[in-house]
Amino acid sequence: MGVPVALRFSEGSAVENPSVVLMVRQAFPELADALRGRVSRILEHFRAMVKHVLPAADELTLAELMDHLPATLEDLGTVLATTGSSLRGDFVSDSRQHGVCRYHQSFNLSELLVEHSILRSLVIEEVTKGMERLLTLEEISALNAGLDAASRRSVESFVSHFQREVQAGAEAQNKYLSYLSHDLRGSLNGILLTVEVLRRGQSNLPMQQEMMNDLDLMRRSILDTVAGMERFLHADKFRRGKVEVRLSDVKLEELIHEVVVQVAEQAKDKNVEIQVQSDHWPELVTDRELVQLILQNLLGNAVKYTKHGGVRVKGSLLESGGCRISVEDDGPGIAKDQLERVFQPYVRGSSHGESGMGLGLTIAHEAAVLLKARLWAESQVGRGSQFHLDLPVQNS
Repeated sequence: MGVPVALRFSEGSAVENPSVVLMVRQAFPELADALRGRVSRILEHFRAMVKHVLPAADELTLAELMDHLPATLEDLGTVLATTGSSLRGDFVSDSRQHGVCRYHQSFNLSELLVEHSILRSLVIEEVTKGMERLLTLEEISALNAGLDAASRRSVESFVSHFQREVQAGAEAQNKYLSYLSHDLRGSLNGILLTVEVLRRGQSNLPMQQEMMNDLDLMRRSILDTVAGMERFLHADKFRRGKVEVRLSDVKLEELIHEVVVQVAEQAKDKNVEIQVQSDHWPELVTDRELVQLILQNLLGNAVKYTKHGGVRVKGSLLESGGCRISVEDDGPGIAKDQLERVFQPYVRGSSHGESGMGLGLTIAHEAAVLLKARLWAESQVGRGSQFHLDLPVQNS
């Protein structure tokens, strides 16, 4: 077992550790000679063991597998033989470069740690053979301090490189989302407006039914595309924790009426009737935009998957003083095994010929969590689905 060490990571910032102090203040020439004399044996066994244990090493050439390890072991020998070494210079550089190379060779962090564990055991075993005696406690501590330094620097550079790659990917994604949010969405809305103008201009002209059908198809395609973009953008905001709850007095009756109007065209195109069934909708303290977002996704989904029959929005008071809003449809229903995963991202179950990304219910669920509300589903295959949202009387 290695002795735990804390290493100097930057100028002027150090944590004292007995192993490192010993390594810096005392030279171990015999230990260094034994290590240098066994480097080839260490690397030979290392290659065999790593190839056997780590799948990521299977396709690597000998030079790729050895990478900076021969130089790192030679540098470690120099460090051990020199009094006053600071664990810097070529030793640190080679260790760091090894971590970067393993990242580009598609190793994961666990495989890198396993590799260092294999190297440690081989170094101690082979150096002991080279010394032809048991190592003293000071020699074991010094050797482990050097191996720890190599391992820590390698892992540090691996993680830093990974973080830079992730950050670069995130920046590229943000640029793409910005393009979706502003440029592309604005262009599509402009095209949609043009289509509406053409549609209205042709509606009173005879013999234009085929053109009207084409314009209707174009309009629905653009609306579906814009709606998909909106869902994607909302999902990204929830993922990045950029959604804040803004409380206000919300009249549910007015809000539900607005949402029904928003999906009315979609329902009309599919010949689906939407009914709102409640004698009394309460006024709650909640976030109007988040409740609207939930209902848009629930009602839009219900209309999308209902081919025959209708959709019903029902309201009932809870004993706690809150309100339950239920959206029921006459669609194909959801199988039990799929129902358990229906709020997970990109899970769509049986699409029944309908397009989409599988994000709508995930967005609704994330919004419900922020509202401290409960959202769940019930369904029977062939008999439709019911989605229930329990809103607390006051989101505090």
